[in-house]
Amino acid sequence: MRQLVRIDERMPNYDANGRQELTKRRREIVQADHLPAMSYADLAIVTRNLMVDPSIAGRAYLVVDSSGVRRAFCDLLDTKPVQHTRVQMVARENETETTERGRTFNNVGRTRILSALNWAIHTGDLSIGNFADLGLMRQELESFEADVGSSGRVRIEGGTKFGHADLAVSAALALWLSDHRSVGAHIGQVPLKGYW
Repeated sequence: MRQLVRIDERMPNYDANGRQELTKRRREIVQADHLPAMSYADLAIVTRNLMVDPSIAGRAYLVVDSSGVRRAFCDLLDTKPVQHTRVQMVARENETETTERGRTFNNVGRTRILSALNWAIHTGDLSIGNFADLGLMRQELESFEADVGSSGRVRIEGGTKFGHADLAVSAALALWLSDHRSVGAHIGQVPLKGYW
């Protein structure tokens, strides 16, 4: 199991006319941990405890890969209750939403998510800090290879002997959520709050 912590912030700045504006967006992976193997029930408790920790409570969002059997884990999170966004990584390259049993699933192409991660790292839109599992994350990122099939579609695959590139996929999901997060979002212009 993997745990990933990422910073996503834009700081206020005053321009020459005294107007408050936001600086360039800063997104950085500052922590990634390997959690020991455990049951989904225990992992749901660990996840709940993490999300209510005072250091991040109310300031963090959770995205969960709900593909296949991980749907059951998402159902366990609902019983705790832990707010989360469910993403099913699919073979297609597009994004859709489906609703099942009153829950929304974001169906996003695996290639789309991994391509976005590649672009963000190479353009500097996402930086990777220094943490204990940085070497493993680097190995996972370097393990990915793109292949163009006979139909012209790109397929990205990767993984290491240690695992299935869980850290890299976690980073890709976190990046996707940072661009698609709607909880507490506002469209339009409003004054910045909490700064003087």
